[in-house]
Amino acid sequence: MQDYLSIANSGLMWAAVSVPMAVMAVQVYLLLTRSLKDGKRMGIKNEQITSAVIASATASVGPSVSILAGMVSLMVMMGAPIAWMRLSYIGAVMYEMTSADVGAQAVGVAFEQSSMTAEAYANGVWAMTLGSIGWILVAGLFTHKIDFLRTKLAGGNSKALPIITAAATLGCYCSLTFDKMYPVAAENKNIYAVIGGALTILVLSTWNKKRKAKWVSNWSATIAMVIGVACACIF
Repeated sequence: MQDYLSIANSGLMWAAVSVPMAVMAVQVYLLLTRSLKDGKRMGIKNEQITSAVIASATASVGPSVSILAGMVSLMVMMGAPIAWMRLSYIGAVMYEMTSADVGAQAVGVAFEQSSMTAEAYANGVWAMTLGSIGWILVAGLFTHKIDFLRTKLAGGNSKALPIITAAATLGCYCSLTFDKMYPVAAENKNIYAVIGGALTILVLSTWNKKRKAKWVSNWSATIAMVIGVACACIF
C-alpha cells in the first residue's frame, strides 16, 4: 500500500481543497461588503461599525487559536490540506477526528499512523465530508420547522429535548472512548489518555460553573487532549 500521507499532503490535495476555500473567501467578502453597505443605509455611524468590527475580530482570536491547536492533531493523521479545509469550514476537531476514526474502522483499520492505509484515509475523508452535509441540508430546509420538531420530540416538555440530545451525544462518544480502552492492560496507554482527558474536562467544567469563564468552552477540548496525551506518555 502506498504511504497514505504522501497522498494526504500531495499537490493534488492542496489543489482540491483550494476550490472550497476560495468559495468561502468569496462568501466572507460578500458578507462583509453587504454588511457595511446595509449598515450605512440603516444610518449606523462609521464609528459604530468600526467598533463592532474590532470587537468581533478580538473575540474571534481565542476560538481561532484553539481551532489552530486542534488542527495540529488532525494534520498528524489526515494531512495538512484536509485539516485546513475541514477546520476552516466546520471548526470542530472532535467531530472531524471521530468521523475519520469511524471511516477508518469501517474498512477494518485502526485510526493510527502505523495502521492507516490509503483506502482507510479516503474512507475517513468521505465520512468527515458526508457526515456534515446533513447540517447544511437540515438548516436550509427545516429551520422553520425546528420549533414544531422540538415540541413533538419533547412531548410538550421543553426541558426534555436538551436532555435527549445530551444523552445521544454522550452515548456516541462513550462508545468510541471505551472501545479504545480495551483490552484493559498496563501497556494500553489509551486508558491513561482517557482518564487524564476526562479528569481535565471535569476540573475545567467545575471551575467554569463558579467563574463563568467564556474561554473554557473554546479551550477545554484542546487542553484535555494535550493533558491526555501527556498522561499517556508519563504513565
